[in-house]
Amino acid sequence: MNPVKKHLIALINYVALVPLVYFIPDWVAPYLPANKLVQVCAVVAIIVPIISYIVMPLAIKRLAKTK
Repeated sequence: MNPVKKHLIALINYVALVPLVYFIPDWVAPYLPANKLVQVCAVVAIIVPIISYIVMPLAIKRLAKTK
């Protein structure tokens, strides 16, 4: 099995992160205190698992099938 190219993984990360970083802060802001640090920590705590445990495993699995 050939490893997936790093630049392709970086592109997938970028494309997946843009909408998450754009929409999630607005969606969770009404439920969080006004403290910006708490908001950023909560948003990062939501986005990182989505990328790490959902998006990247699915992308790597899909790319492995195409080879």
